[in-house]
Amino acid sequence: MTPETPHVNSALSSLTNETKTDAPITPILSGYMLKIFGYVNTFFLSILAGSVGIITNTVNISVYWKMGLSGTTNISFFALSIIDLLVSLTSVVIKITYNSPFSGMKLPSGVPVSEIGLGALFIFYPCLGLSAWITASLSIERCLCVCAPLKVKEILTTKKITFLLLIMAAYQLVYIFLLFMYPGPPYNIPNQWRALFFNCSCSFPSFISFFLVLVSTTLLVVRLKQNLEWRNEAAKQSNQTSGGSKERKAARCVVAICVIFIICFTPNIVLFVMSLGYPTFAVNDPYLGNLKKLMYALSSLFQLVSSSVNIIVYYRMGTKYREVFTALFCRKKF
Repeated sequence: MTPETPHVNSALSSLTNETKTDAPITPILSGYMLKIFGYVNTFFLSILAGSVGIITNTVNISVYWKMGLSGTTNISFFALSIIDLLVSLTSVVIKITYNSPFSGMKLPSGVPVSEIGLGALFIFYPCLGLSAWITASLSIERCLCVCAPLKVKEILTTKKITFLLLIMAAYQLVYIFLLFMYPGPPYNIPNQWRALFFNCSCSFPSFISFFLVLVSTTLLVVRLKQNLEWRNEAAKQSNQTSGGSKERKAARCVVAICVIFIICFTPNIVLFVMSLGYPTFAVNDPYLGNLKKLMYALSSLFQLVSSSVNIIVYYRMGTKYREVFTALFCRKKF
């Protein structure tokens, strides 16, 4: 080994380091494309979907209140409409106040307008989790109605369903409280405990409810197909034709709501699974960060759409809903 060898190795090492440093990482999705989608999503798609959701869910609440809350399904649909209204309302507030140019403004008290959007954000995600819980309870309830029709009235009563909905709401309120109280302001600083509370209030309920809805809806569809011919024959020989038809329509309505839920929550589940199974799939990753931001925005948009379009199912599949809707909003003027 000659005396010059260390110097040569040092030079080679320096050259290698410079080569590594000079090679920038090109993101899989450019920042320019992400910025364009962000503006379109924020100021057009999301605000449009949220505004539609405010109107449709206000209509749903009015109709189901007029119909009465004597049945378990009506109670669940009424509660779902209230939560979806909160989801739609807070989403519009978030998009308007949490993005420029409004985020840079200040209230007369000196508080930045973005703080309003941040506060709405802590309501938006727990309400998404509660919406998922209610959809799961609806699908399980209808599945039991079809699979065990003789016992379901003893298992599920209006009091039990109301109590279950209150427990779900209390669960979400606990995490809203924890998100605000620990460790206190400023709320935009990352914190492990706050991340855990967020997952418990939104991610975990959505993940668990998604698979509950998927399994129960599949069982419900299979059971409906198996019982279709039997129900038709029984309806011809029975005086309870309207009752059987009513139960069948209610089951199909729940199936349609659950299918919308499954479709619209699939991007969120994919994002959640990828984040768990692939730790480098993070917003600060130089290669995949922009892609995750895009998927995150898309999942939120799809969830917002899910909260806005249920009225189509209610109107097309609910005879009583159409009658009350027409009486309330389509009165003829003479």
